[in-house]
Amino acid sequence: MHTDGNQIAGLLEEIFGMEMTAETRTCQSCGETRAVGSHRLYTGAGYVLRCPNCGDMAAAIVNRPDDYRVSLFGTWSAEPGA
Repeated sequence: MHTDGNQIAGLLEEIFGMEMTAETRTCQSCGETRAVGSHRLYTGAGYVLRCPNCGDMAAAIVNRPDDYRVSLFGTWSAEPGA
């Protein structure tokens, strides 16, 4: 079961210091460029974002007691203050 990346908008803003759901990511596997908020979100022990086109991994986020561990895949584009 999954939702979309908009469900973790607050978490992404906390980690990156800016609103991220409208920013884009290009998939390393299929080459599709989509808004981060359109990616499929799976939750469990952490958060996993997957490409809405091919399902490949876009990000893995684990909340630790004092910080986050974040792994990003593909090309993420963000323009602070834009």
